[in-house]
Amino acid sequence: MLGAKETMLNYRANGKLLLTSEYAVTQGAKGLAIPTTKGQSLQIDAETSGKYIVWNSQAHDGTSWFSARLMPGTLQILESTDPDVAYGLVKNLQVVLKNTDLLEYPNSFTTQLEFPNEWGLGSSSTFTSLLAQCAGVDALQHFRTVHGGSGYDLACATADGPIIYQLQYETSNVSPAKIDFDFIDDLGFVYLGNKQLTSESLNLVRRKPFSAGQLEIFDGLTDAFLNASNVDDLERVIEEHENILSEHLGLPKVKEERFDFYPGAVKSLGGWGGDFALVTRFASSKKYLTDNGYKIIFPFKSLGQFRR
Repeated sequence: MLGAKETMLNYRANGKLLLTSEYAVTQGAKGLAIPTTKGQSLQIDAETSGKYIVWNSQAHDGTSWFSARLMPGTLQILESTDPDVAYGLVKNLQVVLKNTDLLEYPNSFTTQLEFPNEWGLGSSSTFTSLLAQCAGVDALQHFRTVHGGSGYDLACATADGPIIYQLQYETSNVSPAKIDFDFIDDLGFVYLGNKQLTSESLNLVRRKPFSAGQLEIFDGLTDAFLNASNVDDLERVIEEHENILSEHLGLPKVKEERFDFYPGAVKSLGGWGGDFALVTRFASSKKYLTDNGYKIIFPFKSLGQFRR
């Protein structure tokens, strides 16, 4: 049990990017995912001179977007900047209240996002992971079905590098993966500017479930992605992956919709139409991207987190 004598505790959770099997990963396809270098942290300090639990949620720029005061023990909401957020917070804190005594005393809790919320890197999954870490419970075991989606984002939150994630009989199987392309400098991430809701993606795939044969194809594409020996190989994998999903779900491919004359391949990540895309030929095409209005771009190595 964690106690009031602790003067400070720090937790951190990684953001996430799903590189293969978006949509299909929710139905058991093998997906390749990477934790991001940007995530969210939680710091807990003892309020030695106070009487209440003080909660403060900070955006990536250090500004406070939510704050509240709660009664220790009961978590009665005494004051908040947003009653709905405060109610949700108290509900989420039950796992901490049940498994530790941190909420029995006047402690101060501060969360800090490391990326803009609209980027879609996992503000919700990182927060869920932080509470699980604080409570000393397994996030996937306790929160996957409640949190929604496949759970790969919760797995990324505490991973130290790329992972293969697969649901089998409602069990989450997570194994380390190795991405060590010789051509990694030719890969990058581009923010498309449209945050996608997980609920919308889940509803779409429920309406159009994949066949067992299609899931096997995605498994093979995930393996082929990892085993690509050059950019051309990877681009063939990306194009096949985009073709299958576009045809099955009836969604336009991101390259055709937004990158007509881009010299490399472009792959949607996560919910199609928003968040980030993966691009090849990145090193030689930065000018194309910025000239076409894409200001938030990252080399693959700077946003993805890799094992050392």
